[in-house]
Amino acid sequence: MAQKRTVRIKTSSSIPWLIASCALLSSIANLTMGIIILATNQTGGDIAIGVLTLVFAVWGIVGSLLALIFIMKQNRFNRSQANFIAQVSHELRTPLTSIRMYADTLLMHRYDSEDEENELLSHMDDEITRLEHLTEQILEAKRQKQIKACDPISPDETLMLALQPYMDNPDYGERIDLIIDSPIKQICVDPNDFQNVVSNLVQNALTHGGKGHIHVQMLMEDENHVVLSVRDEGKGIASNMMKKIFEPFERGENTTDSGIPGFGLGLSIVRDFCKQYKARIEVKNHPEGGAIFKLTIKTKDEV
Repeated sequence: MAQKRTVRIKTSSSIPWLIASCALLSSIANLTMGIIILATNQTGGDIAIGVLTLVFAVWGIVGSLLALIFIMKQNRFNRSQANFIAQVSHELRTPLTSIRMYADTLLMHRYDSEDEENELLSHMDDEITRLEHLTEQILEAKRQKQIKACDPISPDETLMLALQPYMDNPDYGERIDLIIDSPIKQICVDPNDFQNVVSNLVQNALTHGGKGHIHVQMLMEDENHVVLSVRDEGKGIASNMMKKIFEPFERGENTTDSGIPGFGLGLSIVRDFCKQYKARIEVKNHPEGGAIFKLTIKTKDEV
């Protein structure tokens, strides 16, 4: 008795490209044929056929090009989604593994003194904070923002609140140079949103800006605009990446291979903040080295 064989056809990602390309080539051939008919024949029927051939050919070319554009965008989305899943898995696994290791050490009493116990607890707390930050980035990127009426806030005070965790951190505190010009007018934004933006800009500078200092400055650009600038002392940003880095999941060149942590969501959150509050974000390479991000926000008098 013959055995039934199940044949599985593997769909290649190149098949949609092949179909769209064939349709495009066919339409171009029809376009050529229509031009030839119009050029070589003078009777009314031949001219009508030529015109119809041209019309169908043009529509075929437009449809094929739209299909190719859709395929390109879909492939780009699929790659971004796959990279995001891989990055999320890696980034979340790292602090979870560390937390598990510290917890096991504490449960088994593998420490010799109270100081060592406190050190383990401190490391565990750092990893939990890191995990919270990563989780908040994911939630913030997916959260639907709604325009809402906000009470005026003092941006300099809110800036200090956002920077406090970094200033208190022994690894970061000495690297952050802060200058706040006085007086600073109030702005109309949600304080939590503004703190989140500050945190993302500073974290981006700490992550990608090397081991140098992070220069944070707030000043009045004019009577109606507050400017927050964050500059690092790293290698700067390639010119072809200046706009791309604000796209979700975009982490810049060679960041994955070099082991730099993150999801590529921080700057996209900053961009969304600007869209919501009609602010402006600019980035350029500083003459003294590194990249500088400038966030310009309207004061309450200008809103």
